[in-house]
Amino acid sequence: MPWFVYLARCADGTLYTGVARDAPGRIAAHNAGRGARYTRSRRPVTLAHMEPAASRAAALRREWAIKQWTRADKEAFLMAPRATTFTAVRPAALRFFRQLKRQNTRPWFEAHRAVYETEVREPFKALVEEVDLRLARFAPEIVGEPRRSLFRIHRDVRFSKDKSPYKTNAGCWFYHADAGRGVGGEAEGGAGFYFHMAPGECFLGAGLWMPPRPSLNKVREALVEELKGFERIVLNPAFRRRFGTLDEEAMLVRLPRGYPAEHPAARWLRYQSFSVGRALTERDVFSPRLPAILARDFERLTPMVRWLNAALGFPPRRSRL
Repeated sequence: MPWFVYLARCADGTLYTGVARDAPGRIAAHNAGRGARYTRSRRPVTLAHMEPAASRAAALRREWAIKQWTRADKEAFLMAPRATTFTAVRPAALRFFRQLKRQNTRPWFEAHRAVYETEVREPFKALVEEVDLRLARFAPEIVGEPRRSLFRIHRDVRFSKDKSPYKTNAGCWFYHADAGRGVGGEAEGGAGFYFHMAPGECFLGAGLWMPPRPSLNKVREALVEELKGFERIVLNPAFRRRFGTLDEEAMLVRLPRGYPAEHPAARWLRYQSFSVGRALTERDVFSPRLPAILARDFERLTPMVRWLNAALGFPPRRSRL
């Protein structure tokens, strides 16, 4: 296990700096009265920041350096935006989601928020920026922006029997600049690219997921008028070997009203989503080459995404200028 340097926020607002192999576990030890003498009378403490170190010696050097800072220096450090150069998503990200699945409560999440920020949110922000740069080369109309591309970890539980407050996965969406980042039945968004990470379920995808009825009708009209162009893309042998067939989620049993059973586009008119993808291994996800892996397949999926966006009235671009 790697070593970490961490900052803990005490109940009186002060900050404690330490090193550990398991920073969240060390926070639990502090709160149980088994940590440093300084924190015993200042409980509870919460994890405010953690960062990896190459070795125990490197962690101790970094700890000593931070302890030389004034409190104002430490507060400024905690408030400063982090570097967005992508290095890699680490296995700790999936460990975090496994633990969150077992203890999906607000107190647990708040006690481990720094782990989420360090191991999930910050790497994903850097990933989005790196992939966005690559998209500019082959699909400049599709963009990624850290504030808008990352899906929120909070679940909408208003109409759900499951009141668990947090998602146990992370995802990011790359969308047409003219359509906006909306996805699903309540949004008028376009087709785009997606990356999903969860324990046992990592994949990339592209297309249009469960669009609202007006958008779905536009796609159906395009299928009637441009069927050969659509099938040339999705039935291409190389495309099918790489990505398989369209996701059959929520397909209609019968054709939509107004279309005869023998219609040439009958097999496609029953779809309510138009998306494909492929699974990724953990080796892919934890690789420093993850942006290149995603971009390579996103480029292969661009013809389908552009066909769908053209049907919705969102044209391709030659550049971002």
